[in-house]
Amino acid sequence: MQQRLFFNALLVVVFIWLFKWYNTEGPQNIEQDSSFVLRKTTELNLPYYEYSGTLEQSPNDLREYKLVRLPNNLVAVCVHDSTITKAAASLSVNVGSLSNPPELLGLAHFLEHMLFMGSEKYPLESDYSSYIFNNSGVYNAYTSDTQTTYFFDIANSALEGALDRISKFFIDPLFAPDAIDREVNAVDSENKKNLQNDGWRFNNLKSTLSSASHPYSKFSTGNLETLKGASQTLGFGLRDQVVDFYKKFYSADIMKLAIVGNYTTDQLVEWAVAKFSDIESKGNTKLQFSGHPLDSNALGKIVYFETVGEYYILNLDFALPEMKSLYATGPDNYISTLLANEGPGSLVSYLKEKEWASGIHGHTADPDYEGFNIFSLIIIMTPKGYEEYENIIRAVFAYLQMLADNGPQQWIHEELRTISDLEFKYLEKSSSMHTALDLSSGSHNKYVVPEHYLTKDSLVRNYDAKAISKILKYLNPQNYRVFIGAQSHSKVKCTDREYYYNVPYYLDTLPSSLTSGISLNWKKPYGFHLPAQNKFLPENTNVVGTELPRKEIQQVPTLLRLTNNAEVWFKQDDQFLTPHGNIHLNIKLPNTSTSPLDRVLAQLVNKCINRVFESEFRAANLAGIEYSVIYSGTRVTITLAGFSDKLPQLLEAILERLASFKIEQHIFSMSMSALKQLYRNERHEMPIKQLMATRDQQLNIVPFWPVQALENVMDNATIEKAQALIDSVLEKSSSKLLVVGNFNESDAMNISKNIEKVFRPKPMPSYLYSPPRVVDIQPGHYIYRNQLQNNDNPNNAVVVTIYCGPASSMKDVMVVNMLRRILRGPFFEQLRTNEQLGYIVTSLNRDHDSGKEMLMLMVQSESNPVYLTQRIDRFIRDFRQNILEYSTEDFNALVDAVVSTKNEPLRTIDEEAELFWSSIKSGDYDFDRNREEISCLQQLNKEDLLEAWDKYINPETATEYTRVDSHLWSAKLSYPTDKDLSSYSEGIVSLHGCMESEGFSEVDISELDRFVQSSSLETGIELPFKGLKELYISKSRSVDITNASDIGNGTHGMEMIDVKESKIKTALEMALGTNSRAFTRPASKAGTDFASIGMRKTPESKWIIRNIDLFKAALPLHGIPLPVSKPAPKHTE
Repeated sequence: MQQRLFFNALLVVVFIWLFKWYNTEGPQNIEQDSSFVLRKTTELNLPYYEYSGTLEQSPNDLREYKLVRLPNNLVAVCVHDSTITKAAASLSVNVGSLSNPPELLGLAHFLEHMLFMGSEKYPLESDYSSYIFNNSGVYNAYTSDTQTTYFFDIANSALEGALDRISKFFIDPLFAPDAIDREVNAVDSENKKNLQNDGWRFNNLKSTLSSASHPYSKFSTGNLETLKGASQTLGFGLRDQVVDFYKKFYSADIMKLAIVGNYTTDQLVEWAVAKFSDIESKGNTKLQFSGHPLDSNALGKIVYFETVGEYYILNLDFALPEMKSLYATGPDNYISTLLANEGPGSLVSYLKEKEWASGIHGHTADPDYEGFNIFSLIIIMTPKGYEEYENIIRAVFAYLQMLADNGPQQWIHEELRTISDLEFKYLEKSSSMHTALDLSSGSHNKYVVPEHYLTKDSLVRNYDAKAISKILKYLNPQNYRVFIGAQSHSKVKCTDREYYYNVPYYLDTLPSSLTSGISLNWKKPYGFHLPAQNKFLPENTNVVGTELPRKEIQQVPTLLRLTNNAEVWFKQDDQFLTPHGNIHLNIKLPNTSTSPLDRVLAQLVNKCINRVFESEFRAANLAGIEYSVIYSGTRVTITLAGFSDKLPQLLEAILERLASFKIEQHIFSMSMSALKQLYRNERHEMPIKQLMATRDQQLNIVPFWPVQALENVMDNATIEKAQALIDSVLEKSSSKLLVVGNFNESDAMNISKNIEKVFRPKPMPSYLYSPPRVVDIQPGHYIYRNQLQNNDNPNNAVVVTIYCGPASSMKDVMVVNMLRRILRGPFFEQLRTNEQLGYIVTSLNRDHDSGKEMLMLMVQSESNPVYLTQRIDRFIRDFRQNILEYSTEDFNALVDAVVSTKNEPLRTIDEEAELFWSSIKSGDYDFDRNREEISCLQQLNKEDLLEAWDKYINPETATEYTRVDSHLWSAKLSYPTDKDLSSYSEGIVSLHGCMESEGFSEVDISELDRFVQSSSLETGIELPFKGLKELYISKSRSVDITNASDIGNGTHGMEMIDVKESKIKTALEMALGTNSRAFTRPASKAGTDFASIGMRKTPESKWIIRNIDLFKAALPLHGIPLPVSKPAPKHTE
């Protein structure tokens, strides 16, 4: 009887154990961990649970951490840092695009947008952004497949207010009905920004051609069709759907919060508990997905697809199981490291020798994927490699077989672990925002035990040969698919189209010769073998100077040595006390960049050098050293950063290699091919990026040659000319050297002597060096325009640049900086949020070392550039009132926030070195710049801003108003001629462009001008707008803005009718108001007459720049900045 009772009791125990085992997801995680003990906050006595164990933390990390769980199961980590002046926070929700309803693709992303649109406590849409901006902060959010993350940084004094505002996103968001339509347009604009981006196109194609039954295969971003159009088709309101999605998935149980601030951890916990505990707990709301995106139907396929840019891409995708439980061993990192090896016997070395590829990158996909993962191997092929892609694939599998046959190597793991352990031991502090992001978005792995919360997968931990072998077995020819990308394909015709990005592709089955019949012999002809041991691994990690008593921190570097052709600067680390170092070397050369051909040759030499160095010095990267070598034609710049022990050795190796560098034909051929691709691909960059990079330089810098000029001379660039150029590099030169970090003064002197030993340079007369100069744009208003060369990109871009005071004037620079800080929020709100002009709406201030400080206002949009410029004009005209209404209290608070940010101590040796180097390289030697800026800021008042606005920016009051409107027109719009711009008012040109972009294809600009001349605004806009519709709708076969079925093929709905009608109506109002001060400026003040070089004026007295070279030649140049100071050297010779 007793035995039976015992047996029955045992069965009950076993049953309970089995029940718990089957119903537990993985090991005990934070939500279940009993090591969290009940606590109460110090002020409000609110309950929470605190982790009572010890968090794994770097001994060099002096921040304090508390890991807590709120009563609603939200997990938060609070970080106290006594040194920071910039606080930050991030909240990550473990739900993303994979959870989109199949009938409303993009809903998760749309919800991300909507949460910024006000809450019950803070109903104004601009409250959050204004608060962040007015306290010297920034904010953003993103939606990935598995998470949606919201984050900000801000002046430390404003942290509590920012936390209160962001917490309301998840407690009582408004989902205002009028914001729904506007944010749908914002999502649609964001999606359109990516339509010509090859990265977005490729990733979406990969998803589309995965298992249709898995949500991985669905479009994730969302657009008008998948959101507003789908909701209307299905007969339900989009607002109701986004609210339902929010209520269903946004649960505290799947949220991770991180707060970083200069407050005690008790105070940070108090705020976390008080402000975030009201987020509703709904349990684990994450969806569980069955199956694998790469099922049997997706594997074994080869996909040819067309790229926008000129690229040759080979991508191999392998189906993997879930990887989250392997975070402690990282077998995929071991394999990725070996695949990226460029040394002798490596896959990369073989492919480069064959001139088939320039690089390889292997990685697993999103680490938060549950139930599956994908290992992607991306190979950047050359044109020659494209023709040999089958042989590249064979080489890949031969190399993988070599790794499998040799088996996992513990010494390789230990090398990786050595660097990982050193980086952990001597951890360099990251920014508050980066810390918050990492501790929130990187903390959704249920397998990570609480003690690893801070480190997670950043450490190389246990060696697991079985796990490595297991992953290698998945990388086999029966378990993969292939994507081949190129602008065009000679072997196949891409007749299919991916729906959302319109990517042409051709799908086929992999031939047996690349699956079951592939040869795995890795010895011949490949000669693959494992890498050699890493000679750059640090051996000495002692920190110099620690045996001496601490003195006051040295604020500037010391000039050790000054000769006719060398400067040697040095600063020993006296505040971070880690074995890190930073070396900057700038070798100034005789000016060999006097023509487009010189520029091409310089870029070719630079590519040849780096192509060789990538292979020879790859081991340095693996040893924790970052290096760069840039040859520009006028200088060689070398930067080394990392563990200090082997930095001098690496620098010497680089210099010796440069001194005897001989260009091999295959290296030259690959570099030439890569440079041609680079030039051709520039035209496919985002329009706003083209304006900010190339066009800005072309307008302001002399000499500068546009890509077209460089392309025209490429055939004249030979290997002999390139070799002659590099052979002459070291004949005459002068150098500047900066050594910072874990070095002694003798180390810096020895490095300097080694440079001279290798180069033996002769002094270079100053007349042999001619630095680039900055053009002095004369007062006037100019239009500098081009047409986008990518015919498929619907976006236009505008950059309005207003030239203000001299960059040498500290006050002018600081005033313009403060004006930009004050206007960026309202500028974004007006043009992006209210007027829906485009996804990219931003502002900045900058200068080119000399010249004038520039205020730049930028928009990328489907609207035509003249219309965009007019809307920017309207903002500029209205914003003066904002300055008048900006309170002294708010201004002083903003100044305090900016000063506080500038007072934040440097975080790393690299930051310190970069600060010194910027002054040394420029030659101004103004090491006290930051203190001077702070002093200047503290003396500013609001009247200074108003004075500068009227002096430089307000066209009605600026006596020397200087402005350039840079326009980049989409090829989808008619490009107005110079005659059109000089004959018709900008209101007419703008209205014509608006009507054309909205589908009115038969509008004659002269007829439109006559209509506007015969109309007026005396009775308001409705009557002339009605007349416009009656005149042109009957003529247009493209669109009827009164007919919903004509908008976007009937999918976009009435909200787009409102937007289109609103833009046309606004453009008409501006055209009719040409003589009204509400929309136009008075004629430009008298300035240079450019008619002699063929430039025309618009009716608004704007000069149209026709030939940029002639325009620049007609202008003076700014002088070269003079040194602020130059100390005497410590040692004389």
